[in-house]
Amino acid sequence: SDVTLLSSSGRTAVAVRLTGTSTTAQLNVPLRVSVTGAGDVALYSNDAGGLEPALQRMALLAPGRAEWWVDDQVLITKPASAAHVSVGTGTAARSGPIPTLSTSGVQLAQQDGLSVINGELVNHSSRTQNKVPVFAVAVRAGKVVAAGRAVVETLPGGSTASAPFQIFLVGNPAGATVELTVVPTAA
Repeated sequence: SDVTLLSSSGRTAVAVRLTGTSTTAQLNVPLRVSVTGAGDVALYSNDAGGLEPALQRMALLAPGRAEWWVDDQVLITKPASAAHVSVGTGTAARSGPIPTLSTSGVQLAQQDGLSVINGELVNHSSRTQNKVPVFAVAVRAGKVVAAGRAVVETLPGGSTASAPFQIFLVGNPAGATVELTVVPTAA
């Protein structure tokens, strides 16, 4: 429902708000991003092989929920003017509970002149999660002004299991509200 192109400090990102319209949770929802420059010239696409899976799909999209997805690895050398996103259809999640993940201790800070979000990812389910994406957007006056993502390599199962994450933002989050989306990868 919302696609935002962001650039700052020589970095470019695309933030996308997705809303699950299916009656069941969808797994591995494909997202194709293309970024164009002056004259509608193609500058970037995330359909190249070898990219991290979190840059090409949403591992889990729950029904009726709005979630953020961010590609913060938009590698371009010319100024971007537009971003286009195509969303495909995932596969239906098998029945059963979806792992519950949350964040705690989230703080916005500065590191080497860049805005960064630090926090802890908490796994409330018994299943270990691997390569868990954490997407962040900063919204000010209804507009996305900064975005980024982190991937937590391993998050052990258990109600007290946690792992740190750090997200370097593209854009300026000053005066904005930060919204985080944590996506379970093993449903």
